[in-house]
Amino acid sequence: VLDLTATPKKNSNIVSYVNAIELKKEHMVKLPVIVYNHSRKEEVINSALHLQRQLEQLALQESLEGGKKIRPIILFQAQSNIKGSDNTTYIKIKEKLIELKIPEEQIKIKVSGLDELKGIDLMDEKCPVRYIITINALKEGWDCPFAYVLCGLQDMKSSKDVEQILGRVLRMPYARPRLQPE
Repeated sequence: VLDLTATPKKNSNIVSYVNAIELKKEHMVKLPVIVYNHSRKEEVINSALHLQRQLEQLALQESLEGGKKIRPIILFQAQSNIKGSDNTTYIKIKEKLIELKIPEEQIKIKVSGLDELKGIDLMDEKCPVRYIITINALKEGWDCPFAYVLCGLQDMKSSKDVEQILGRVLRMPYARPRLQPE
């Protein structure tokens, strides 16, 4: 049995290994990874919004220079409703984004039992979606083109979970170099 994974178990018999630098040379991942750690959830959200706006300006400039259009998306990883009433749930995140004057058509939720992305082509240049709120969709294998910012508001205890989610965001759309390295 062969297992192709970015997160092998400790006792795995690894046949082949490719590191992130090799993947970067082949234009398969977005590197470097920039990590911010804030003490308040509002700071986390504001920092993610600020970074997305910067990336969108760079992407717009690149498309004006003849590059393929990219629409940087923030993936908000919310907490589930199960753990407590003070959690940063997908509903609270959406309310906060609307309060910050983000147009509602740019915000979509993809959680168990509610998939507002159904029927939406995220690769369509006319697609307005820039903010996707999820709980476990990334962990469950869903990929998001144009995911450039991961805003983690979920308490994660497993390093494997963090690695898998980060890996899904690192995948580079269209697998080719960009005029703007950011």
